[in-house]
Amino acid sequence: MKLVISAALLALFVATPAYATQEPEKEKDKPRQDEPKKEPKKQEPDRQQPPEKERQQEKQQQDKQKQPDRDTHKRDQEQTDRSRQADKQQQQEERERAKQNRERQEHAQQVQRDDHNHAQQAQRDGGNHNGRRIREEDFRTHFGREHHFRVARRDDRRFNYGGYWFVYNNPWPSEWSYDDDVYVDEIDGEYYLIDTVHPGFRLSIVIGD
Repeated sequence: MKLVISAALLALFVATPAYATQEPEKEKDKPRQDEPKKEPKKQEPDRQQPPEKERQQEKQQQDKQKQPDRDTHKRDQEQTDRSRQADKQQQQEERERAKQNRERQEHAQQVQRDDHNHAQQAQRDGGNHNGRRIREEDFRTHFGREHHFRVARRDDRRFNYGGYWFVYNNPWPSEWSYDDDVYVDEIDGEYYLIDTVHPGFRLSIVIGD
């Protein structure tokens, strides 16, 4: 009996150091619960290159700053275009007025020349074209603005129409063509040859022999 107890004590004594030796190794393998877990280190963004969102915000801010400049440039351009258009229209109106003034002056000068020529012609013809008149029935039949004809070119400034010879002392008007239709009319007791293409000018005529 004593031998069995001694053997058991001996076995227990031998096994105790082995258990003590293995226990720290097990605890060494287990993670220590009181030790804080290390979180993975966050990667800081590159400060030299901002994120996409920041770049978009910066671009929007720059666009907002540039917008007033673009609006100002557009308004200046529109104002310049309006000013050029107004100057162009003013120049056109000035040219039209100058043209109308020239035409009025030329017309006034032409009327003045006509009046002068008529006065000289009346003085040369004794004021009544030598007293010779177209008979009333002949005038109704062949003369007036309803009866047109053409004058043949002659060096003696004479033409025959309706049974009468007519003479014009002034030169044949440069604007008239011998192919134009003309007619003889009586105005204030005087006879005139009138071109239907240029009715504003009258050529004084007298009844010749």
